[in-house]
Amino acid sequence: MEAWFLSDIHLKSAEERNGKILLRFLRSLLQQNPSQVHLFMLGDIFDLWVGGHSYFAKKFPDLIEALRDLRKAGARITYIEGNHDVHVEGFFQKQLGVEVHVEAQYYNLDGLIVRCEHGDLINLADEKYLKYRSIIRNPYIKPLGNIIPGKFWDYVGNRASKRSRARSGHYRATNESQLVQMIRAHTEKVYQEKPFDIIISGHMHVFDDHVVDIRGRKVRTVNLGSWFEEKVKVFHIKDGQPNWVYLES
Repeated sequence: MEAWFLSDIHLKSAEERNGKILLRFLRSLLQQNPSQVHLFMLGDIFDLWVGGHSYFAKKFPDLIEALRDLRKAGARITYIEGNHDVHVEGFFQKQLGVEVHVEAQYYNLDGLIVRCEHGDLINLADEKYLKYRSIIRNPYIKPLGNIIPGKFWDYVGNRASKRSRARSGHYRATNESQLVQMIRAHTEKVYQEKPFDIIISGHMHVFDDHVVDIRGRKVRTVNLGSWFEEKVKVFHIKDGQPNWVYLES
């Protein structure tokens, strides 16, 4: 079994650089042994996707087809929602057979216990975001994701995304070391809830790969960063051995 982990691509268009990289990557998995593949998409794969609308799927037809082909070939795909892709099970789970989750999940990958999450609960000091999260995750809001037309969500979401990106980008640039410490502190905190060997997250757009000592046990904490870097890399576990793989631009 081999597992692949990616997050925070923030695709707006299938034609942009990262859309083409992702499509090549998905097709490469099909050319290998897809029945042995477990693909983890840990949120914010798209810059906006709300509900089960076909409106968003029509923006990325080749990517959706590649995911569908992977599932048909026997690959397992897990999608943990982010804050830009919310209530997506109406499409990904019901139409593609992709497992969709919101909160952290645990997996045994060839003997390694791996905790996977989007990572949007790492920075508990971001009160504005936590308020936003409590609203979009409210069970009374969820039906609106399917009732209100996708074009409306696209318009509203793009406007909000520009403001949010400007604010969060400045914060990251001036507080990167603090964010790294938050990632590592989060690892120690959630380890107390349920032990694991590796925790893999995204959301922060800050790459970090570090080993922490928790009560004498070496625990690896990985934040995937984002695909906005010059070179795109994904985390990979094969036969219980983790490593980083750079994707061709």
